[in-house]
Amino acid sequence: MSKFSFPMKEKDQEQDIQVDPGKLEAFAAGARDRRGQRPWAEHDPKAPPRHNVSVRLNDYHLAMLQYVAEAMDTSQQKILRKHLVPLIETLAEETYAKPS
Repeated sequence: MSKFSFPMKEKDQEQDIQVDPGKLEAFAAGARDRRGQRPWAEHDPKAPPRHNVSVRLNDYHLAMLQYVAEAMDTSQQKILRKHLVPLIETLAEETYAKPS
């Protein structure tokens, strides 16, 4: 027996524990987040951007981004934001919905 575990009582070993699958699934769904809500729910999706992240691109993809920005007469940052934010939102929702 490990010095960090409690000794087992005979009555604990004899009990047959029944688990309700529905209640177990509800518990698992609630365990995804301690507060019971999505981690981003406390933030306003329409708030102005305040943070920057680095996106590492190779020369090939950077040249593509530069070309698209110039052709559309807009900034590279606006192009990335326009296309990445919806993708991030979709991935976050799909990932949150998956059972762990």
